[in-house]
Amino acid sequence: MAATEPLVFTVAASALIAAGLVFAARRPQDVIRGSWLVLLAVALVSVAAVSALVRLDPPGLRLVIDPSTEPMLPRHDPGKEVYRAAVRDFGNDEVYVIAMETADVFTADNLARLRRVTDRIAQLREVREARSLARITSFRWVPEQQWIEIRPLVEEIPSDPAELAALRERSVHDPLFRRTLVSEDGRTAAINVSFREMTDREFIAADLDGRIQKILDEETQDGVRFHVAGRPHVKSRVYHQMMRDLAVLMPLSVVAIVAVLACFLGSLRAVVLPLGSVLVATLWTFAAIAWLGRPLNILTVILAPNLISVGSVYGVHVIARYDEDALTSPDSPAAAVACLRHVTVAVLISGLTTLIGFGALLVTDVPAVFELGAFSMLGVACVTLLSLTAVPAALALLPLRRPEAGRARPIRRVSERVQGALARLLLGLNRSSARYSRSVIAAWTLLCALAAWAVPHVRVDTDYLSFFYPDSPVRRDFEAVNRLLSGAVPIYVVLSGDGSGALHEPATLRAVERLQGEVQALPGVTHAASVVDLVRVLNRAVEAGDLAQERIPDSRNAVAELLQLVPKGDARRLLTTDHARANLVVRTGEVGSEPIRELTAALEQRVADGRLPANLKGEVTGNAILLARSADGIAGGQMAAVSIAAGSMFLLVYAGLRSVPYAVIAMIPNIVPVLLFFGLLGAGLAPLSLPTSLIGSVALGISIDDTVHYLIRYRDERAAGHDTAEASRRASRGVGTAIVTSCAMLVAGYLVIALSDFATLRQFGLLSSGTMVLCLVTDLILLPAVLARWKV
Repeated sequence: MAATEPLVFTVAASALIAAGLVFAARRPQDVIRGSWLVLLAVALVSVAAVSALVRLDPPGLRLVIDPSTEPMLPRHDPGKEVYRAAVRDFGNDEVYVIAMETADVFTADNLARLRRVTDRIAQLREVREARSLARITSFRWVPEQQWIEIRPLVEEIPSDPAELAALRERSVHDPLFRRTLVSEDGRTAAINVSFREMTDREFIAADLDGRIQKILDEETQDGVRFHVAGRPHVKSRVYHQMMRDLAVLMPLSVVAIVAVLACFLGSLRAVVLPLGSVLVATLWTFAAIAWLGRPLNILTVILAPNLISVGSVYGVHVIARYDEDALTSPDSPAAAVACLRHVTVAVLISGLTTLIGFGALLVTDVPAVFELGAFSMLGVACVTLLSLTAVPAALALLPLRRPEAGRARPIRRVSERVQGALARLLLGLNRSSARYSRSVIAAWTLLCALAAWAVPHVRVDTDYLSFFYPDSPVRRDFEAVNRLLSGAVPIYVVLSGDGSGALHEPATLRAVERLQGEVQALPGVTHAASVVDLVRVLNRAVEAGDLAQERIPDSRNAVAELLQLVPKGDARRLLTTDHARANLVVRTGEVGSEPIRELTAALEQRVADGRLPANLKGEVTGNAILLARSADGIAGGQMAAVSIAAGSMFLLVYAGLRSVPYAVIAMIPNIVPVLLFFGLLGAGLAPLSLPTSLIGSVALGISIDDTVHYLIRYRDERAAGHDTAEASRRASRGVGTAIVTSCAMLVAGYLVIALSDFATLRQFGLLSSGTMVLCLVTDLILLPAVLARWKV
C-alpha cells in the first residue's frame, strides 16, 4: 500500500477527533441518545483500520521493522553530509568482523578451517568480499626475480612446521595484517566481511547473519570458537528482539491491565470497556502507521504496551464516576449522561495534558523520537475520544447495575474488600496529611532540594549497543573482538588535500604518519590504519625487504609509483582513486556516547593542533559519532522540554479550572516526582540514555491526569458548601480508588515493558514505573497537605 501524505492524514485525523470531542463535550445527551450510532461508527472505523493493517496476500501485517540506527540520527545534522561524503569515497563503516579464536591459528587444520569459512561466506550471493589471512593479497620482494610479488599470502596451506612458523612470523609483524586479520599472539584470526549494496530490509530478509552463523556453528569445535561483531550483526539481533518484544509485550500488557482492573473494580464491564477502548485506539494507531508507510523502530516498539497502560486510565475514571451516578439515576442512559457531565472536563484536560507530555517529544530532529511522540499523541487522542463517546454509549446500553447484597461473585467480593481497605487507607492518609501538613510539605521540600543538588551530576551516556544486556551474546562477542583484535567500532578521520595527487607529497604523508601515531596512542583507540601503512610496506618490498626501508620515500614520484602498485580493492577504504583524499580509519571498542564523545574530542584536537600542512584539511566522522551526538542532544535538552511541557500544562489546567491557585496546586505534586526522577539519575541510579530521556516530560503529562480529577472533585465539593478538610476527604473518597487503580495500571504496564529483551527499554520500564509510584504518593500525601495549608 502506498504511503499517504503524512500532513494530509494528520490534518484529517485531527479534525475528526477534535469534532468528536467537541460534540461529546457540548452534547453529552446526544451521544447517549445515539449510542448505537456511536458504536456503529467505531466499528466501521475499526474495520477500515483492520483493512489498512492486515495484508491478505500473503497473509500478515503491513507493518515494517527498521532495526537500523538511521531513525536515531537527526535529519538535519550538518555532520551527516560529511559522513555521507566519507561513505561515498571510502565505503560504509558497517564493519562485520568474525574472530576465530583458537590455541594457534598457524596450524594446517586451523588455516584450512579459516579458508573454508572464508570461502563459504564469500560464496553467499549477497556478500561482496570476505577477507582473511587465507584470502588476502600480500606484497613481498622476491630476491630471485628481483621484483615485488603481489600475490595471495597463502596459496597452498603448508604442512611443514618451519613454513608455518615463517608464515606466522610474517603475518603477525605485517602492519597491514596485525590486529586487523590476526592477533599479535597468533591465537585469533579475523574474517572481515563486506556486503553488496542492499537495504536493511533486504539484509534482514536474506537472513545473512543467520546463514553466516550457521556456517560458524558447523565449524565450531573444542578449542575453536567464533565471535561476531559489527553493526550489520547488531541490526539483525535488534530485528529479532524487536519481533520478540512485539509478540510478547502487548499480550502481557493486556493481561496485566485485566488483572489490575479485575482486582480493583471487580466487574466485567469495568474490565472490558476501558480495555476495549484502548485496544481499539491502539488498532487505529497502528493502522495509521501502516497507512503512512512508517516502519517501527527500536523506540516505537514500546508504543503498544505504553498506549495500553496510559489509555486504559481514562476509561477507569469514566467507569468509576458512572458507578457513583448509577446509585441515584433511574436508568442506564440517565446515569451515562450524568457521568459525562461530571467527567468530560477532567477527561479532556487529562487527555490534553498527556498530549502535551508526548508532544514535548516532537521538539526534536530525531525521527525515532518524533514518531514515538506523534503516534503516542494519536493513540491518546483516539482513546480520549472513545472514553467520552464509545464507553458511555456502551454503558447506556447495558442494564443498570446496582449493588445487591449476598449475590456478588468471588472476584467482586475480592474487589469490594480491596476497595474497602483502600478507602480506609485513603481517608487515613488524607487526615494525616492535613493534620501534619507543615511537616509533610517540609519533608517534600527537603527531598526536592536534595534532588535539585543532584541534577547537575546527571551523566548523559547512551549508545546503540547499550540496548543489549552486558551478558548478552552480542555484547560478549563485541568485547571478545575488541580484546582479541582491533575494535569493532570504526571512526573515519578524512584528510582532504588541495587537488588530485595531493597525497603523493612525502611531507603530506609524513604529516599523516605523525597524526596516525598520535591517534594510535589515544586512550580507547585499539587500531589506526592509513595509506601510510601501504606506502611503508611497499617501499620495504621495493628495497629488497630491508626493514630499515619500511618508511615513506623521499620523492613525490616514488610515492606515486608505489601507490600505482596497490590493487584498487585494497586501497579503496584508505584512498580515493585520484589520490586527493585519504582516510585514517580509527578502530575503538568504546561503548556509550560519553566515551565516544571524549574520543571524538581528542581526535578533533589532534587534527586541529596545526600539525597538518596547510593544504590538508581533516574531518572526524562516523555513524557512532552521529548517534552519540544525537542521543546526547535529546538527553541534554530534557530540562528545556520538561519546562516547556510544564508551562503548557499550567496554562491548560488554568483554562480548564479557571483558577490560578488551582493551576499552581495542580503542578506541585507533578513537578516534584519529575524533579526527584532527575535527582535519582544525578545520584547515580542510571545514566540519562536515549530511552530514559523520554520519561520526564511524558511522566509529567500522564501523572497530572489524576491530580486534575482530584482537584475538579475537590472544587465541586467546595462549591457544594463543604469546608476544605471535608472537601478534601470527599475528593479522596470519591476519586481516590480510581487514582490508585490508574497508577496500578501504569505501574503494571511499565513493568511489562521492563520485560523487554532490550536493556535500556527494561531500564525505561523500571524507571517509569517508579516515577508513577512517586506521582501517586504526591497525589495522596502532598496534594491534601497543600490544600490544607492554602485553604482554597
